[in-house]
Amino acid sequence: MKKTWLATLVCCLVTSVGLAYYSPWRSRTHARLPAISGLPYHKARKELLAAGWQPLRTKSFNEVDTDPDISSGNGPLFWRRGYIELEASSGTGLGCCAFLFNDAYGNRLRVCTAGEELPRRKAYATVTNFEFVSD
Repeated sequence: MKKTWLATLVCCLVTSVGLAYYSPWRSRTHARLPAISGLPYHKARKELLAAGWQPLRTKSFNEVDTDPDISSGNGPLFWRRGYIELEASSGTGLGCCAFLFNDAYGNRLRVCTAGEELPRRKAYATVTNFEFVSD
């Protein structure tokens, strides 16, 4: 009885770990992910572009001034710099922003930053995390 119970438990654990690792939305093949955590966004962006990630346009140029997702905080500054991958920006709190990239394999990568962009004071929003996202 104990051996059957133990074998069942081990099978369940192995199966759940396997399913978590090979979830349907997670591709086994993707562009290289450079070490970008803690980098200022403009440097992290260069690293991602060099690794094969492409900015994914998230907004229309006509929406920039009126879209509440990107019209506050660092949003207008990032948009003027040509960062068309800007998905959202927060005008309060930590000044978080989200950016979206894709690769040649159809994967999407969201990069999140925190901090204010004050180039004259040499203060830049830095990458806090990144994650694969599904459609």
